[in-house]
Amino acid sequence: MKTPIIEIYALLVCFITVACASVWLSTGLYAVIGVGKPKITISGWAYEMHQSNQQFQKPVLGEPFLLGPPGAVEVNKPEPIEHLSDKEITEKRLASYKLELQSEVRKHKRELIKSLIAVFICLPLFFIHWRFVKPK
Repeated sequence: MKTPIIEIYALLVCFITVACASVWLSTGLYAVIGVGKPKITISGWAYEMHQSNQQFQKPVLGEPFLLGPPGAVEVNKPEPIEHLSDKEITEKRLASYKLELQSEVRKHKRELIKSLIAVFICLPLFFIHWRFVKPK
């Protein structure tokens, strides 16, 4: 028995939309966790940098994974903080950590919006094409 080409096309579209929706739903779930608990999803590098005053005072070279020649990479050098007291360094570190967490929440909110948009595109495509598949 020959399967009509329209059914093959509809099944293929349904398969692709289910796969895409699965990926975007998992991305969206991770984003929900990131919005609720940004301390869990923050990068290891940023987390370690804010754990102690000694780590915070190390020169900031950016994320460890850099692309391009070293001369093309912009190096963020912190202002000299050797002359500050431990209390002042701690205040700067905690303020920086708070900004880092706010940035993490914002990033995950954006990712959640993208995930929801993708899923809401996949759902109608799936149901429109599923109508062309004849139940056997």
